[in-house]
Amino acid sequence: MKTKILGLLTAIIVSGATMLGLASCSDSDDNKSDNPKKVAVLLPDDASIDRWAIDKANLEDVLGSYNFATEFYEAPETPEGADQQVEQLRTAINGGAKFIVLTAIDYQKINASGLLEQNPDVKVVCHDRIIPDNPRIAYVSTTDTKEIGRMQAMFLLNHYRSSGATTITIEFLEGPETDVNAEDYYDGAMELLKPYMNDGLLIVQSGKKEYSQVKADSWSIADGRKAMQDRLNYYGEGERPDMILAANDNLAQGAIAALVAAGITDIPVITGQDNTAFAEENIKSGKQAMTIDKNLKEMAYNTAMIINSLVSNSPVQSSRSISGIPVFYSKPILMTIDSY
Repeated sequence: MKTKILGLLTAIIVSGATMLGLASCSDSDDNKSDNPKKVAVLLPDDASIDRWAIDKANLEDVLGSYNFATEFYEAPETPEGADQQVEQLRTAINGGAKFIVLTAIDYQKINASGLLEQNPDVKVVCHDRIIPDNPRIAYVSTTDTKEIGRMQAMFLLNHYRSSGATTITIEFLEGPETDVNAEDYYDGAMELLKPYMNDGLLIVQSGKKEYSQVKADSWSIADGRKAMQDRLNYYGEGERPDMILAANDNLAQGAIAALVAAGITDIPVITGQDNTAFAEENIKSGKQAMTIDKNLKEMAYNTAMIINSLVSNSPVQSSRSISGIPVFYSKPILMTIDSY
């Protein structure tokens, strides 16, 4: 009897060891350089902009549903972080990733690295932020960035028209040039606002109208506050603009902080973008008038769908393109106090 029990225990141990060995082989296979389903995802971290945590969670979910062997890389939205992201891209490529989802912290540094040109077999899908002037980009998954600018501008124009005022003051807080989307937001807004500015109906008291004059150093709250403090220098004590086009919620939050610090309690009409938790609180408390929800879940679905089509070698067709690169848009949603 004792002999039978020992034999059974031995069989179980051997069987368990075999299963562990198979599991190890499976894990190893997922990390092989020739694994056709290996996908690297490079994103900014959420230290400056909360929404990147949402993007990461969405992409983990939908890419996981396709059973990809996915590896995530994150870096801060700083000049040093942009350099770090270039090295992360190098690591991902050297590690055998043939499919890459990339949200560039500084697209110019990605281009300057030459990594995509040196590895033409790697397929890159830009998530949210396009990388211009690079023929190695396969697809873009984003929102219509100019449309977001137009949505912000139209909201402000509706406020102007309903105010009953002949003229109204406005100032601009835009994002950094390292993010190619930032100038697109500005261009989209200016399509609608510029005629009113030219006719003297919208007055930019600071005189700062061109993108080069209104771009912030980063998307951070601190840089939004710094930019708003600068604009307030062109107003008398206790005075402020009637409207502020802040390109995202961080810049809006910075503007609110600067206004409050200046002793202004009558907060102007301020726009935003990203539908962050603090933007929701600002909107509910009357400090921010609106934000744009970029429909991040739909954007993640589009990104994963594109990656799956590339992995299966059945490229999907899009009727839209940016500089000849096929693009899939998620639909942005205007959020006001009535949305919560």
